[in-house]
Amino acid sequence: MTLGVPKTRAEVKDLQLLRQLFLDAPSQQGVQDYWSDDRLLQLYDDTYARRIAWKWDAVLADLGVRGWTPGSSISRIIDWGCGSGVASERYLAHYASVSSPPLLVSDRSARARHFTERKLKTQNTNLNISSAPPDTIVTEPSDLVLLSHVLTELTESQFEKLLGSIEKAHCLVWVEPGTPFCSQRLIQVREQLKENFAVIAPCPHQRSCGLINSNKDWCHFFANPPGEIFQSSDWMLFAKELNIDLRSLPVSYLVLQRNKNALAAQSNRVIGRPRFYKGHGKFLVCRADGVKEESLQERNHKADFKTWQKDCFSVQITSAADSD
Repeated sequence: MTLGVPKTRAEVKDLQLLRQLFLDAPSQQGVQDYWSDDRLLQLYDDTYARRIAWKWDAVLADLGVRGWTPGSSISRIIDWGCGSGVASERYLAHYASVSSPPLLVSDRSARARHFTERKLKTQNTNLNISSAPPDTIVTEPSDLVLLSHVLTELTESQFEKLLGSIEKAHCLVWVEPGTPFCSQRLIQVREQLKENFAVIAPCPHQRSCGLINSNKDWCHFFANPPGEIFQSSDWMLFAKELNIDLRSLPVSYLVLQRNKNALAAQSNRVIGRPRFYKGHGKFLVCRADGVKEESLQERNHKADFKTWQKDCFSVQITSAADSD
């Protein structure tokens, strides 16, 4: 896996400034366009955006396990707030065997829109792609809307306007950082739109979210990065320079579809990362009747424990907590 690592101290500084802007964004929503040139977009796409791409890969793989597919009724894909186009890039790669409808990429930055158009057209030569500013888009009942890492940069009024502009779409696939702020925002989206949409993922039920009033826990999961990056000197250098833990990819996400019978509900879903102790583990489990911590004995789930310790993104527990 190649990585366009920063080659100069100036590029390292640019990435550091970008990261600080992203980390500060929830406290100063409504930040202005920061794409100063194509070089910065390419540097971002080669580094930070790859980590977002792995989150999208995990979410799309989870949808495949659930049996969800885009369906033939989709007539247009909208990548809203496209940035460098990582959401539509991974979506197109995941559904490469499915004939793709026209793609509309949208961002407040004209530079970002043009960058994404060029990149995706190079990767998908037959792709029908166009671009437009976000405030000109009106969704249609056959649209699939992709949203990625946009919540921290929206003011309250922009957030409400976004919900109003996407509520007519056929389905939404929305991926955000796995932070308490983004989790609560997505729960707000879920509760506001669930009357007209089926909740496909990550929720195992259609009732109100069990974490809506929680001050302690939040709805997030951990995607797995590709194992080969830990053998890459480029990625090791990137992690060192930017002080990033490559092992940690927290993600919050939400998938909604207008068809109320889109998928049968699952029985449960483990939230976050299970905590493993000697002989047992504790799991925060989301069920239709609420969210609560459950304990399982390793002796009763030996094979499962080995799997969960390696990959906890889509963990389900079919039984109730074990008795001691």
